[in-house]
Amino acid sequence: MQSENHSKEKKEYFAGHKKLDVCGSRERPESHIYQLDNKSGVMVREAYFDSGKGGAEIGILQMTDLHLHAINRRDEQEENPSVFGSLQHRMAFRNASTLPNLKRVLGLLEGFDQVVVTGDAIDYLTWGSLELAEKYVWERIPDVFVTVGGHELTRVMEGDVPDPTTLESRYEILRGYWRHDMYYSSKILGDKVLLVQMHNGEGRYFDCQCEPFRRDIERARRERLVLLLFQHEPVCTRNPAEKEAVPLRVNDGAGSRDFCNGFIGAGECDRATAEVCRLIAESADVVKGIFCGHWHSDFYTELIASGLWNGQRREAVIPQYVLTGNMYDNGHVMAITVR
Repeated sequence: MQSENHSKEKKEYFAGHKKLDVCGSRERPESHIYQLDNKSGVMVREAYFDSGKGGAEIGILQMTDLHLHAINRRDEQEENPSVFGSLQHRMAFRNASTLPNLKRVLGLLEGFDQVVVTGDAIDYLTWGSLELAEKYVWERIPDVFVTVGGHELTRVMEGDVPDPTTLESRYEILRGYWRHDMYYSSKILGDKVLLVQMHNGEGRYFDCQCEPFRRDIERARRERLVLLLFQHEPVCTRNPAEKEAVPLRVNDGAGSRDFCNGFIGAGECDRATAEVCRLIAESADVVKGIFCGHWHSDFYTELIASGLWNGQRREAVIPQYVLTGNMYDNGHVMAITVR
């Protein structure tokens, strides 16, 4: 955990720059987006949680959908036909064009206790893209959590040449770069936060995630920890008010979305997905926030849930924050504070 001085530095950094309102108002932080009026011009959303424990605040910085892309000598030597098919057809985000935004966001790291990248760190699987992620994410932020998105698992991106390799072989490549378990990792920050990152980049959850997630929920209850969940794709909220959820701000033409009946956990699903979604929906007393990306627009939604308070089950909601991709504008971040 970083010191109280680091928390103070974080507050002073954001307070020390003029904030230009982009949408919403500061009175409702869940719907507020502002732009830092400095040389970075990064757009910021904020989320606040109260642990009830006092003491130094914990700061977490989320970024998502970096879409780093490059082709290096190893790609050229390997001559994977799907990679070069994608290179021919995929015009967006190519040739490290999204790297300047990542560099802008890296200038905001001072004072945060944890950084999380919620998937699609690369645009599609190439050795050059992984090299960029290694240099600017893993090496720059050694303790970073990076969730797996769908783009990490494919070489076919708007191309028309099938990938001759297997999904498992692509996972094996990623394992050589990931510095934590790709499917499930968690850590405690101070005595307040239990941070969980979970892979759902295939549009589902996995058997290996159920038991550790269950144990972490129990630990959060036992130790009175705020559990924050970070993943790439949103979950179904089953919230009737969100059949046509309107984005706070649109990138990539996303428009309104049906969070009530769509996304992970909607309709029939496999056992692991059903179980993880059940654990989330029955743990509103400890699961205080879900943070994801994937849709390239900003949304704030609320999952219909329940939780245990003093041994009694009560209805509640869990806020779900969908952050737009960092490759747009001058970059986007979510600044999370746990008091």
